[in-house]
Amino acid sequence: MTAPAVTRTLPLALLDGGPAPEFPVPDLGSALVRAAGRPDAGRLHFVRPDGSAVDLGYPDLLDAARRILTGLRAGGARPGDRVLLQIRNAPDQLAAFWAAVLGGLVPIPVPPGRADAPEAAAQQLEWIWSGYQRPWVVVGDDGAAPGPAMAGTGRWLGRTGELRTNEPAADLHRAAPDDLAVLLLTSGSTGVPKAVALTHRNILARSTATAAVRRLDATSRSFNWMPLDHIGGLVMFHARDVLLACTQVHAGTDWILEDPTRWFDQISRHRCDTTWAPNFAFNLVNDRAAEIAGRDWDLRSLRYIMNGGESVKARVIRRFLDLLAPFGLPRTSMHPGWGMSETSAGVVDFVFDPETMGDERFVPVGRPHPGVSLRVVDEHENVLPAGTVGRLHVTGAPVFSGYYDNPAQNAKSFTDDGWFRSGDLAVIEDGILTVTGRVDDLIRLNGAEYHGHEIEALVEELPFVEPSFTIVSPCTSPAGGEELVVFYHPRGPESADEADRRIRDLVTERYGIRLGAVVAIAREDVPKTGIGKLRRAELRKRHEAAGAAGPAARA
Repeated sequence: MTAPAVTRTLPLALLDGGPAPEFPVPDLGSALVRAAGRPDAGRLHFVRPDGSAVDLGYPDLLDAARRILTGLRAGGARPGDRVLLQIRNAPDQLAAFWAAVLGGLVPIPVPPGRADAPEAAAQQLEWIWSGYQRPWVVVGDDGAAPGPAMAGTGRWLGRTGELRTNEPAADLHRAAPDDLAVLLLTSGSTGVPKAVALTHRNILARSTATAAVRRLDATSRSFNWMPLDHIGGLVMFHARDVLLACTQVHAGTDWILEDPTRWFDQISRHRCDTTWAPNFAFNLVNDRAAEIAGRDWDLRSLRYIMNGGESVKARVIRRFLDLLAPFGLPRTSMHPGWGMSETSAGVVDFVFDPETMGDERFVPVGRPHPGVSLRVVDEHENVLPAGTVGRLHVTGAPVFSGYYDNPAQNAKSFTDDGWFRSGDLAVIEDGILTVTGRVDDLIRLNGAEYHGHEIEALVEELPFVEPSFTIVSPCTSPAGGEELVVFYHPRGPESADEADRRIRDLVTERYGIRLGAVVAIAREDVPKTGIGKLRRAELRKRHEAAGAAGPAARA
């Protein structure tokens, strides 16, 4: 008798992090109040451009927030109202944020812009203010004066220095878990930016889970140099650290980028154990190897380095770990991860072990934290078998419920069963998530598909190419067809013609692609987000608008 055929069912590309943990406080405001009352709480250190620091305790931050809240209420702001915050000074920026939270207002942090371009910052504030139905406005002491329209509506609440002269507010608003806690603006290059609407529940769920997974507590000491109007600086680090009542150190983004070795000067000085940055920043550190050799850092305390926000490169991580090993940096300190503003920051991470991992094409980013579920689907949104590359969806307690006042975008961003379409390409295999790129950044040429970030990394292996300023993009040629263009920032004595030839030969040899153009570009002309991520689409538009000539990047 013939045995019946056995049908094998392949495992599906699904990951579940388990139930969300219970929160230690009911809302964000309660986290600050609790931290201010804890005798074992750490402190906040804000690094000045000369390397010294302004130190605050959590009671100081709470007192400043209460004083600003009194001024906001005196100006007419009430629970549920939105308030734009455009503030450069970090202690004032956070005090104003917490004033809004403690008053039941919804803060909208706005990038302060460059100190040497106040007119551009004022224009940006007015543009966002008009696009978001004229909310209340608070600026820093060095901020621009209100424009005529803003002043005429009475929505100007003042400057932080003036607001801090008030008596502290005695009564604080108690928010419900699903009340809005903050609106974070996306970094889109056209139109009024979308606002990611995060609730108290979203932020508490993410912060509590990551603290549990990575064993962070009041004894932790973190270092952040990303902007405090960005999800990474404000939520992933600052809000989490307030919940923990731990020591947190903040430095300016531009100050670190001017000299990336300052990052580890400060970590060594403050004995920090936790920090983060996108992958490009580790490449910048690698590029300073000659300078680093003579330092006297002690990095033995640094055990959790989050690497997220863009594609993670094994080669970069391995070189970074080797470079800093003489200073005591643990070999298992690097944690590639995944998350976005829409998930309240990083919700997946993984310990990179240089002893067992090679130079993989794509670096795994790990397992979801408690309260988070992931799936990988095809273009028809059917869940794929494990091991198959597809589109990444996410759901769970830290995941937002939509962009503020944007039903059209929300309809595109969520599936019928409530999962958020992340826009990333990924694969789930052996219970581990690996992100391979962005759907929108996948390059299709002559029937083949390429990841632009891989070609960029290849070009940056050349010694005459400055790291973190390379963009590879398909562009429309003057003849009307599509061609692949490499934009790069040159350094060293290599001639333009020789650089052009070597870049073309390298890309053709590795990928079989004939480049349409190779364009040398100035640093300041490479469009980036506030945390240094490349804006590829923006550069493509500028290049095409200028007729694909060499100076096109200087629009």
